Amino acid sequence: MAKHLTFNTQMKTRLSQHLVSAQSSADISPQSSKLIRTPKGAQLLKYARKCRGYTQAESAACYGIEERTLRRWENNEYNPRWNDVISLIEDVYLMDITQVIEGVRNDPELVA
Repeated sequence: MAKHLTFNTQMKTRLSQHLVSAQSSADISPQSSKLIRTPKGAQLLKYARKCRGYTQAESAACYGIEERTLRRWENNEYNPRWNDVISLIEDVYLMDITQVIEGVRNDPELVA
């Protein structure tokens, strides 16, 4: 349990640092400032899988889950846990989570 808490704390710190640096580098006027939300896990998983050219069956087999589970996560029928999202992205797709978040924000058509 302590490992999960440490892992979650580290990920929250990494994401908040990245978002702060992204917001401070952007030219945001007070009138046009909008809340920047982190995309849902379903969007992140689908984007990363499509970027790497994996099928749902290949991704699920590499991660050790059923294809049906991954399909439900990507279709937003069930919400995946963040540690599953991050593990899939970093361990199976070999991508950085912040890179995937930026990709979803910049190219939402690839997720659809």
